Amino acid sequence: MTDRTGRRRRIVALVVGALLLLGLSCWALTYTSLFQARHIRVTGVNVLTADEVRGLGGVDETTNVVHVDRDAVAGRLEASPWVADASVLVELPDTLELRITERRPIGLIDALGEHGVLASDASVLPMAPGVPDELPAVRAALGAPSESQRQAAAAILVAIDPVVSKRVSAVTVGQDGLVTLTLTSGTAVRTGAAGDEAAKAEALRAVLRWASSEDLELTSIDVSAPTAPSATLSDGSTLTP
Repeated sequence: MTDRTGRRRRIVALVVGALLLLGLSCWALTYTSLFQARHIRVTGVNVLTADEVRGLGGVDETTNVVHVDRDAVAGRLEASPWVADASVLVELPDTLELRITERRPIGLIDALGEHGVLASDASVLPMAPGVPDELPAVRAALGAPSESQRQAAAAILVAIDPVVSKRVSAVTVGQDGLVTLTLTSGTAVRTGAAGDEAAKAEALRAVLRWASSEDLELTSIDVSAPTAPSATLSDGSTLTP
Protein backbone atom coordinates (compact mmCIF):
# COMPACT_ATOMS: atom_id res chain seq x y z
CA MET A 1 0.00 0.00 0.00
CA THR A 2 1.48 3.34 -0.99
CA ASP A 3 1.66 6.31 1.36
CA ARG A 4 -0.72 8.16 -0.94
CA THR A 5 -3.36 5.42 -0.68
CA GLY A 6 -2.97 5.28 3.08
CA ARG A 7 -3.43 9.02 3.44
CA ARG A 8 -6.55 8.88 1.28
CA ARG A 9 -8.07 6.20 3.47
CA ARG A 10 -7.27 8.08 6.66
CA ILE A 11 -8.92 11.20 5.22
CA VAL A 12 -12.04 9.22 4.25
CA ALA A 13 -12.17 7.67 7.70
CA LEU A 14 -11.87 11.09 9.33
CA VAL A 15 -14.63 12.54 7.13
CA VAL A 16 -16.94 9.59 7.82
CA GLY A 17 -16.21 9.83 11.53
CA ALA A 18 -16.90 13.57 11.53
CA LEU A 19 -20.19 13.10 9.69
CA LEU A 20 -21.20 10.34 12.08
CA LEU A 21 -20.36 12.50 15.07
CA LEU A 22 -22.31 15.40 13.57
CA GLY A 23 -25.30 13.15 12.98
CA LEU A 24 -25.22 11.84 16.54
CA SER A 25 -24.92 15.38 17.85
CA CYS A 26 -27.92 16.50 15.81
CA TRP A 27 -29.91 13.47 17.00
CA ALA A 28 -29.02 14.21 20.60
CA LEU A 29 -30.09 17.82 20.05
CA THR A 30 -33.62 16.66 19.22
CA TYR A 31 -34.01 15.50 22.82
CA THR A 32 -33.31 18.93 24.25
CA SER A 33 -35.79 21.61 25.36
CA LEU A 34 -35.41 23.27 21.95
CA PHE A 35 -37.98 20.82 20.60
CA GLN A 36 -40.48 20.95 23.45
CA ALA A 37 -44.07 21.78 22.46
CA ARG A 38 -44.25 25.40 23.53
CA HIS A 39 -47.24 25.88 21.22
CA ILE A 40 -50.12 23.36 21.05
CA ARG A 41 -52.89 24.41 18.69
CA VAL A 42 -56.29 22.72 18.76
CA THR A 43 -58.73 22.92 15.85
CA GLY A 44 -62.21 21.51 15.33
CA VAL A 45 -63.61 22.10 18.82
CA ASN A 46 -67.22 23.13 19.32
CA VAL A 47 -68.35 21.39 22.50
CA LEU A 48 -65.01 20.33 23.94
CA THR A 49 -62.49 22.96 25.00
CA ALA A 50 -58.92 23.20 23.77
CA ASP A 51 -57.64 22.37 27.25
CA GLU A 52 -59.84 19.26 27.38
CA VAL A 53 -58.46 18.11 24.02
CA ARG A 54 -54.87 18.62 25.15
CA GLY A 55 -55.64 16.60 28.25
CA LEU A 56 -57.28 13.82 26.25
CA GLY A 57 -54.27 13.67 23.94
CA GLY A 58 -51.87 13.57 26.88
CA VAL A 59 -49.67 16.38 25.56
CA ASP A 60 -48.34 19.49 27.26
CA GLU A 61 -45.47 21.94 27.00
CA THR A 62 -42.97 19.21 27.96
CA THR A 63 -43.93 17.00 24.99
CA ASN A 64 -41.09 16.54 22.50
CA VAL A 65 -42.41 17.36 19.01
CA VAL A 66 -39.76 15.31 17.22
CA HIS A 67 -40.25 12.09 19.16
CA VAL A 68 -43.96 12.34 20.00
CA ASP A 69 -45.95 9.25 18.93
CA ARG A 70 -48.55 10.98 16.79
CA ASP A 71 -50.59 7.81 16.23
CA ALA A 72 -50.76 7.21 19.97
CA VAL A 73 -51.92 10.79 20.61
CA ALA A 74 -54.58 10.49 17.89
CA GLY A 75 -55.69 7.17 19.36
CA ARG A 76 -56.13 8.69 22.81
CA LEU A 77 -58.17 11.52 21.30
CA GLU A 78 -60.39 9.13 19.37
CA ALA A 79 -60.99 7.12 22.54
CA SER A 80 -63.25 9.99 23.65
CA PRO A 81 -66.85 9.37 22.54
CA TRP A 82 -67.00 13.03 21.50
CA VAL A 83 -64.16 12.67 18.97
CA ALA A 84 -65.02 11.03 15.66
CA ASP A 85 -61.61 11.56 14.07
CA ALA A 86 -58.26 13.03 15.09
CA SER A 87 -54.86 13.74 13.61
CA VAL A 88 -51.64 15.27 14.91
CA LEU A 89 -49.36 17.60 12.95
CA VAL A 90 -45.85 18.72 13.86
CA GLU A 91 -44.26 22.04 12.98
CA LEU A 92 -40.61 22.22 13.95
CA PRO A 93 -39.16 23.28 16.21
CA ASP A 94 -41.82 23.65 18.93
CA THR A 95 -45.40 23.38 17.67
CA LEU A 96 -48.03 20.62 17.75
CA GLU A 97 -51.45 20.88 16.14
CA LEU A 98 -54.28 18.62 17.30
CA ARG A 99 -57.01 18.42 14.68
CA ILE A 100 -60.26 16.80 15.72
CA THR A 101 -63.70 16.24 14.26
CA GLU A 102 -66.34 16.22 16.97
CA ARG A 103 -69.51 14.19 16.79
CA ARG A 104 -72.40 16.60 16.29
CA PRO A 105 -74.95 16.83 19.12
CA ILE A 106 -78.52 16.92 17.88
CA GLY A 107 -80.69 16.00 20.88
CA LEU A 108 -80.83 15.38 24.62
CA ILE A 109 -81.80 12.04 26.13
CA ASP A 110 -83.21 12.16 29.64
CA ALA A 111 -85.01 8.94 30.39
CA LEU A 112 -85.07 6.29 33.07
CA GLY A 113 -81.77 4.45 32.83
CA GLU A 114 -80.23 6.66 30.17
CA HIS A 115 -79.03 10.24 30.17
CA GLY A 116 -76.82 11.88 27.61
CA VAL A 117 -76.55 13.60 24.27
CA LEU A 118 -77.76 12.10 21.00
CA ALA A 119 -75.19 12.50 18.23
CA SER A 120 -75.90 12.68 14.52
CA ASP A 121 -74.61 9.10 14.12
CA ALA A 122 -77.18 7.97 16.75
CA SER A 123 -74.53 7.29 19.40
CA VAL A 124 -75.07 8.51 22.96
CA LEU A 125 -72.47 10.95 24.25
CA PRO A 126 -71.82 12.03 27.83
CA MET A 127 -73.00 15.47 28.83
CA ALA A 128 -70.48 18.28 28.45
CA PRO A 129 -70.57 21.96 29.45
CA GLY A 130 -70.51 23.10 25.81
CA VAL A 131 -73.67 21.24 24.76
CA PRO A 132 -76.35 23.72 23.58
CA ASP A 133 -79.30 23.97 25.99
CA GLU A 134 -81.83 24.36 23.18
CA LEU A 135 -81.38 20.87 21.70
CA PRO A 136 -84.67 18.93 21.45
CA ALA A 137 -85.52 16.20 23.93
CA VAL A 138 -85.36 12.68 22.45
CA ARG A 139 -87.84 10.25 23.95
CA ALA A 140 -89.25 6.78 23.52
CA ALA A 141 -92.92 6.16 24.08
CA LEU A 142 -91.87 3.73 26.82
CA GLY A 143 -88.59 3.84 28.74
CA ALA A 144 -85.25 4.89 27.28
CA PRO A 145 -84.86 5.00 23.49
CA SER A 146 -83.48 1.80 21.99
CA GLU A 147 -80.75 1.84 19.37
CA SER A 148 -83.29 1.61 16.53
CA GLN A 149 -85.34 4.41 18.08
CA ARG A 150 -82.26 6.59 18.43
CA GLN A 151 -81.42 5.92 14.78
CA ALA A 152 -84.92 6.92 13.70
CA ALA A 153 -84.78 10.13 15.75
CA ALA A 154 -81.29 11.00 14.50
CA ALA A 155 -82.24 10.42 10.86
CA ILE A 156 -85.05 12.97 10.88
CA LEU A 157 -83.18 15.51 13.01
CA VAL A 158 -80.18 15.42 10.69
CA ALA A 159 -82.41 15.86 7.63
CA ILE A 160 -84.35 18.86 8.96
CA ASP A 161 -83.22 22.30 7.83
CA PRO A 162 -81.38 24.21 10.61
CA VAL A 163 -84.00 26.96 10.55
CA VAL A 164 -86.73 24.38 11.20
CA SER A 165 -84.73 22.34 13.70
CA LYS A 166 -84.58 25.36 16.00
CA ARG A 167 -88.35 25.07 16.28
CA VAL A 168 -88.27 21.40 17.36
CA SER A 169 -88.59 20.93 21.12
CA ALA A 170 -88.96 17.14 21.27
CA VAL A 171 -88.78 13.96 19.23
CA THR A 172 -90.77 10.91 20.33
CA VAL A 173 -90.36 7.46 18.80
CA GLY A 174 -93.09 4.93 19.50
CA GLN A 175 -92.68 1.21 20.10
CA ASP A 176 -93.91 0.79 16.52
CA GLY A 177 -91.06 2.98 15.24
CA LEU A 178 -93.29 5.89 14.26
CA VAL A 179 -91.69 9.30 14.83
CA THR A 180 -93.46 12.43 16.06
CA LEU A 181 -91.87 15.85 16.44
CA THR A 182 -93.17 18.49 18.82
CA LEU A 183 -92.55 22.09 17.79
CA THR A 184 -91.99 24.92 20.25
CA SER A 185 -95.47 26.16 19.30
CA GLY A 186 -96.96 22.87 20.52
CA THR A 187 -97.69 21.64 16.99
CA ALA A 188 -97.29 17.87 16.60
CA VAL A 189 -95.57 16.72 13.42
CA ARG A 190 -96.05 13.10 12.41
CA THR A 191 -93.18 11.88 10.22
CA GLY A 192 -94.10 8.19 10.35
CA ALA A 193 -91.71 5.27 10.07
CA ALA A 194 -88.02 5.77 9.35
CA GLY A 195 -87.12 6.39 5.72
CA ASP A 196 -87.35 9.16 3.12
CA GLU A 197 -86.28 11.72 5.73
CA ALA A 198 -85.01 14.29 3.22
CA ALA A 199 -88.38 14.46 1.48
CA LYS A 200 -90.24 14.62 4.80
CA ALA A 201 -88.00 17.44 6.00
CA GLU A 202 -88.61 19.41 2.82
CA ALA A 203 -92.36 18.80 3.08
CA LEU A 204 -92.36 20.04 6.67
CA ARG A 205 -90.49 23.17 5.72
CA ALA A 206 -92.97 23.83 2.89
CA VAL A 207 -95.99 23.38 5.18
CA LEU A 208 -94.54 25.74 7.81
CA ARG A 209 -93.76 28.31 5.13
CA TRP A 210 -97.31 28.03 3.79
CA ALA A 211 -98.85 28.35 7.27
CA SER A 212 -96.76 31.43 7.97
CA SER A 213 -97.73 33.08 4.68
CA GLU A 214 -101.41 32.37 5.35
CA ASP A 215 -101.15 33.34 9.03
CA LEU A 216 -102.59 29.99 10.08
CA GLU A 217 -102.31 28.31 13.48
CA LEU A 218 -101.66 24.58 13.10
CA THR A 219 -102.29 21.97 15.76
CA SER A 220 -100.73 19.11 13.82
CA ILE A 221 -98.88 18.32 10.60
CA ASP A 222 -98.52 14.97 8.86
CA VAL A 223 -95.60 14.48 6.47
CA SER A 224 -95.44 10.68 6.73
CA ALA A 225 -96.43 10.72 3.04
CA PRO A 226 -94.20 13.62 1.95
CA THR A 227 -95.73 13.96 -1.51
CA ALA A 228 -99.14 14.62 0.10
CA PRO A 229 -98.60 16.38 3.43
CA SER A 230 -101.57 17.55 5.48
CA ALA A 231 -102.16 20.04 8.27
CA THR A 232 -104.86 20.33 10.91
CA LEU A 233 -105.97 23.82 11.90
CA SER A 234 -106.98 24.99 15.36
CA ASP A 235 -110.65 24.65 14.40
CA GLY A 236 -110.18 20.95 13.62
CA SER A 237 -110.30 21.22 9.87
CA THR A 238 -107.64 19.42 7.81
CA LEU A 239 -106.07 20.86 4.70
CA THR A 240 -103.56 19.66 2.12
CA PRO A 241 -101.29 22.63 1.31
